[in-house]
Amino acid sequence: MPHPSISNYFISLNEAKSLSQSIKIPIEEEEVNIENSYNRILSKDVYSLVNDPPFDNSSMDGYAVIFSDTISATQENPIELEIIDFISAGHPPIKKLTSGSAAKIMTGAPIPEGADSIIMIEKTKEVDGKVLLYCPSFPNYIRLKGENLTKNELILEKGTFLTPHNIGLLATSGHSKISVIKKLKISIISTGDELIPPGLEIKKGQIYESNSYVLEGLIKEIGHIPIRKKAIPDSIEKLRIELNNAALESDLIITSGGVSMGDLDIVRKLMETEGEILFWRIKIKPGSPPLFGLWGETPLFGLPGNPVSSSVVFQMLINPWLKYITNSKGPKEKIIKAKLTEEIKNKKDFLVFPRVLVENNEEGLIAYTKTHQGSGNLRSLTTHNGIAIIYPHIKYEINSQIDVLLL
Repeated sequence: MPHPSISNYFISLNEAKSLSQSIKIPIEEEEVNIENSYNRILSKDVYSLVNDPPFDNSSMDGYAVIFSDTISATQENPIELEIIDFISAGHPPIKKLTSGSAAKIMTGAPIPEGADSIIMIEKTKEVDGKVLLYCPSFPNYIRLKGENLTKNELILEKGTFLTPHNIGLLATSGHSKISVIKKLKISIISTGDELIPPGLEIKKGQIYESNSYVLEGLIKEIGHIPIRKKAIPDSIEKLRIELNNAALESDLIITSGGVSMGDLDIVRKLMETEGEILFWRIKIKPGSPPLFGLWGETPLFGLPGNPVSSSVVFQMLINPWLKYITNSKGPKEKIIKAKLTEEIKNKKDFLVFPRVLVENNEEGLIAYTKTHQGSGNLRSLTTHNGIAIIYPHIKYEINSQIDVLLL
């Protein structure tokens, strides 16, 4: 149950991360085809099944030759060699090269025995079964066996978040299936009498519900399964039913709204009486007061109803928790340094997260605010491309360097 003075107690973001990460859930793994592994998390280290390249091959269309035959070749005094073979990608060489001979070769084709360099086709002229070389050949135009990967080499570590390039590497190394963390199912429940779904006619006192759509997208981006519920009214009884159903079908519950001190903040009230709260209120702005606890055995993050606050808490608290419990090394946060073009006020003891627009000009990366910073202004997350991290102990003036989390 909650700490007796929890309503008056703020904790730091780091304390909130530590408390939330003390709660674990069962993590399972499964095998999937690599074409279905985008945005998945590796559950085992992966080793290459092959050498890459599997054989020495040409990086150019041209001629495979013996370097010593070509050293004296110039535009004025070309070297003449006999063409004894034609080698294309996917086909092995037929003949061995000896001094005075050459093999016409296509990009990716295996290097014939005896050859030690390539001359590109643009530096040659073919005449009656012979080739004239107008400059020396290039040993570095041969891609050597295993220069990219060697068989049994560790290529991707457990916890790797699989990007398109990672998946290409899996294919290159011979893997058609891979072991990954099973996707978590995450229920999203928005609360509030005023909320209606987009598409309905709006009446006085109502607003269109948007938080669940934002959270759904953020969950998909990091490779899990969102279960977006229809918004429920401010009813303890209906919330209890919805939380019980969510606990049966999901690994994590995220609520939006109903966590503050008002008479109709039903998530906080129900969690205080029937759930277990590990913390409530964090020293962040926007974003307070979120809560974290357990509904039965299921972890629950209660987010504020303001859309910017909801998104910021997901980025700063829920995302790190999901990465921690799944041992995921990605997707990696992109935090950069930028120069402020305006003053930004900090807040005693609080981390402040203003939305900023980062641009590159002649002075380097600059950051500034473009719209008002109200926590209800979702547009501030679309007109800006970063969240500045404003620390309480630093004074931020024009030209101050700040940390920015790129969106």
